[in-house]
Amino acid sequence: MITVLLPLLFAAVASPADPRPSDPILRALVEGEAAQTQGDSASLGRKARMLSVLGAAPVRGQEDLAALWRRQAQGVGATVDMPPFRGRALGPAYRRGSLVPGGSMTMRQLFLGGQRAQIMVAPVGEGSGHLSIRVEGAQGETLCQKAVGGPQADCAWMPLFTDRYSIVIENVGEASASFYLLVR
Repeated sequence: MITVLLPLLFAAVASPADPRPSDPILRALVEGEAAQTQGDSASLGRKARMLSVLGAAPVRGQEDLAALWRRQAQGVGATVDMPPFRGRALGPAYRRGSLVPGGSMTMRQLFLGGQRAQIMVAPVGEGSGHLSIRVEGAQGETLCQKAVGGPQADCAWMPLFTDRYSIVIENVGEASASFYLLVR
């Protein structure tokens, strides 16, 4: 009996880490894109619902993926139940982006003083390049700088005052890189 259980115990310890982002919104975005690519309308509908339930919305100028994925799933006969609308103040916002090798993207974002601020980046698809994230304060000071290694990278801080911060994503790799950026 011991010889049977011992290998199972070590097998569980040796299993690789979950390659998906730990944040539920980033996970829904990455898995929804995979479902869209694979033509899995049932999963696509579930991810559309998940984005809606979590209150995620695209930043200005980006497509609403929850609405797009819901239409695509329903267009091939999948049933997608939507949650009742209860409204939301400034909730999480996402953006999909792509950077060429050596490229960068800078976005200015207002964060409220005394409220936790959080930025997350998750690489998407093949050739995710070598992405990094940096958050700079109003005077240009670096508050957070990280390489995007693994399923996601997070930067979190507590602003003392309401102010605009710069979010910089860079691709220092030799291949193009696609990603989702989530601002909470």
